[in-house]
Amino acid sequence: MFTLVGSIESLLSVTAVDSLDPQKRSINLNLDLLATGVGNTIASLIGGLPMISEIVRSKANIDNGAKSSWSNFFHGTFLLLSVALIPGLLQQIPLAALAGMLIYTGFRLASPKEFQHAYRIGPEQLLIFVTTLLVTLMTDLLIGVGVGLIFKVGLHLLNGAPVKSLFRSIMEEARDGETLVLEVRDAAIFTNFLGLNRRLKTIEPEIKRVIIDFANAWVVDHTVLYKLEGIANRWEGRELILTGLDNHAAASSHRLATRRRVHEEAV
Repeated sequence: MFTLVGSIESLLSVTAVDSLDPQKRSINLNLDLLATGVGNTIASLIGGLPMISEIVRSKANIDNGAKSSWSNFFHGTFLLLSVALIPGLLQQIPLAALAGMLIYTGFRLASPKEFQHAYRIGPEQLLIFVTTLLVTLMTDLLIGVGVGLIFKVGLHLLNGAPVKSLFRSIMEEARDGETLVLEVRDAAIFTNFLGLNRRLKTIEPEIKRVIIDFANAWVVDHTVLYKLEGIANRWEGRELILTGLDNHAAASSHRLATRRRVHEEAV
């Protein structure tokens, strides 16, 4: 239970912080999980409670101008010093005041603007967002996230994603000099993005242009497009081009909206 809660909530917090970062940087998820695991192991050996990456404190750091991981270091240091040196004073803080701060920060994370943003990306994104939110409030984090994931997978299956490609990225490669073409087949969705992402991380240094062709993919979801945009923005001296989306219908006018391929007879 501790492993699931610590891992899932930490990864969710990291993903949320990535999207909130004004500089659009990407956190190393493996390193974050390693730090969480090592920290919890040490804490358990000395009788401490397990820890997780905390989105509310991260949001507070960002709102107050934090720009590096040093903000988390000093945040933790001040908390440790406060608990060690002035525990009596901390106990004098009204719980209602602490609850009010959490509610305010939490409201900013799920403000009406976030609902509007989800709807602009696509109605299905808003539906997934609201469903996950409500189930989490009625049950707990693990169940809420699980229901949201299952719901999103179900929508992709309804949109034509083959079952065989749910967790397996099916690609064909072709190389022409400094250009590498990756033809993605069947589906490019959040559950099989790891395969495509792994290939993009192992691109040969001499490759200067990467073309990803989605012409034969029934579904290209928002998560994949969002991740690819981030990769393209971080690449230096290399170009990433997405093609094959002309015969796909977008869920909305948003540039990163989920795309579903139109049947050939309807084109």
